[in-house]
Amino acid sequence: MSPEQIVALIAALAAEPDPNAFASLKAGGANPDYPVTVTPCARPVAPTEIDGQTVICGTVEVPFDHRAPEGARINIAFNLYKAHSLSPQPDPVIYLHGGPGSGTVIHVAKTISYFEHLRGRRDIIAIDERGVDSSAPEMDCYSTLGEQLGPVVEKKAGTDVPSLSLDFIKGCLDELESKGIDYSLINTEQNAMDVPAVMSALGYDSYNIYGVSYGTKLTMEILRQDPPGIRAAVIDGNAPPWLPLYSMFWESHSTPIRKTLEPCERDPVCNAAYPDIISRTFALIDKLDSEPVQGPNGKVGLEEVFFTFDNRVDMTGKYEPLSPYMPLMIDQLEKGDTTIYDRIAAGELPPKPATADDDTVRAAAQAAGLSASDMVLVDAMLSAANHIRTAGDTVTRTAQALEAGLDSEARNMDLAEIFDDQLAQAIQSLEEAEARLAAGRDYLDLRFVTPSVDPLITLANAHFEEKTASAIVALARQLDPGEVARVFDLIRIDNQATVKDVEGDLQLMLYACQEDFANGWNSPEKFRELMVAEGSWGPVMQDILVGGLAAYFVEPCALFKKHPRENWTSVGSSDLPVLSMNGELDTQTAAVWGALSVQNYSNAQMVIVPESGHGTIQFSQCARDITAAFIEDPEGNLDTSCVEDLRLPVMLPDGTMHPLPY
Repeated sequence: MSPEQIVALIAALAAEPDPNAFASLKAGGANPDYPVTVTPCARPVAPTEIDGQTVICGTVEVPFDHRAPEGARINIAFNLYKAHSLSPQPDPVIYLHGGPGSGTVIHVAKTISYFEHLRGRRDIIAIDERGVDSSAPEMDCYSTLGEQLGPVVEKKAGTDVPSLSLDFIKGCLDELESKGIDYSLINTEQNAMDVPAVMSALGYDSYNIYGVSYGTKLTMEILRQDPPGIRAAVIDGNAPPWLPLYSMFWESHSTPIRKTLEPCERDPVCNAAYPDIISRTFALIDKLDSEPVQGPNGKVGLEEVFFTFDNRVDMTGKYEPLSPYMPLMIDQLEKGDTTIYDRIAAGELPPKPATADDDTVRAAAQAAGLSASDMVLVDAMLSAANHIRTAGDTVTRTAQALEAGLDSEARNMDLAEIFDDQLAQAIQSLEEAEARLAAGRDYLDLRFVTPSVDPLITLANAHFEEKTASAIVALARQLDPGEVARVFDLIRIDNQATVKDVEGDLQLMLYACQEDFANGWNSPEKFRELMVAEGSWGPVMQDILVGGLAAYFVEPCALFKKHPRENWTSVGSSDLPVLSMNGELDTQTAAVWGALSVQNYSNAQMVIVPESGHGTIQFSQCARDITAAFIEDPEGNLDTSCVEDLRLPVMLPDGTMHPLPY
């Protein structure tokens, strides 16, 4: 942060909150049909945000079934980040996350970091989609978790518990049914109806959508429903419902290989050096299963080569620029030579940028013939640089501490957190594993108890020896009503963290098993049929990839009733401006799915970004600039020329680098 930003931050944190900030939301929102409740944002929000001033968090109450609006309700959690402009555009951007599962609302700072490039002129809204994390606390299966707390603890400790996921899903479905929750309504159709309801509640008449991964599928369903107010949409990492995607995930692994090697086949020099390199690569990967290459550092087999391609990117934004070395690696391995592979495995490739320490810089300055007086200036500059680095880290840490301290004082949390810590320590200190599990189960069950001191006292007396119980009971009796509420808030947070370890699969299965595996739309049989017909993968990889699908989805999906919907798999159409963004190296959603997503969209533009993975804005300033330009002017001529500069060269057999065409 600049000095001006630091001063502004301190002033904002120290000042009285602006009573007009987010006034309409604090008053219940803009649409009485969808009431808004403001809640504290997940901590920490500083140094980039100030709860209630630059960002506000809460829930919007919407119908559980939008076709029966008088029935049960569900709360959709949101974060609303104010635009940096004092005169923002009226149409914000709502981010629809992937999965489905692994929500975004709890990650206040991380979430907005992806969208700062759109925030200069527009508010940004992030939600947890229905049935996911903060948008479904009543669907958390704490009874099932309590029954399986032992296996959960073993899994968290690193022990393999193969049946835990399946057992948890089965128990959780039974638990949801016993609560009377119709989980068939956790689907993309209802999810799509939530979005315009949330935007109406937040007071926006017009808005833009940015969907990533499953969020693209959700965006396409919203476009199918065509509610009023949508100005434009970006779909990044495309997963169209009119493709049997779970039967096509083999393509999300073959496409990055093809996209990496196609420029070589198009280039005369590279093609002469590595003829037919695409077919050779797929053939070699299959062959290496039974005939690995022995190198000085061990065998190089199918898995090693497959994951060298596949692990160049991941969903967190990690990226390794290994594409230049792939043709030579394949060429060498065919000849029994592991040189390039070994250098990649050792971290020697790609070459790491030189990082000069102070002594190296001084030596270089002296070698350049700088005078003694100039060297004094060099030392001063190096000292200042170190001070700047230290100061930057200090500002971040102290701003977070200041914000947390002010928040603690505002909510009178100290005694509550002391109590929660002592209760946790008392449970952990129980000598017998079964005693710890029993206390842990009762602790989990507090999630459903009306906050008061009595259940805390009951838990202490039931599980701890007299001295420990007396200390906890005495501390509990000192809690005032606000502190009691905070203790139960901490219990809720602890519950969510524990259940999240095993609930992630359930959140995905609620959507995938009920929708995508209905009527044979996806199946291992279709997976193999489509993969064989396309022809990239050989027999060994076909068996591996089919086995992966079967192991992950077949047994769990057999536990669900299927709920196919009319026209769910028919190709959608829209006349709204849509930008399809796709990363060439994306191993979650194949880049070639981008064109299939917008095939019937009359006002669509498509960009494939080299050297980018899942969610292109994580990987490339070029992608961020393109999406920002599109949101600014969805109907304008979009300049995408920056993607051409992202194409990396290829290493030829003599070790020289040769440029490749885009």
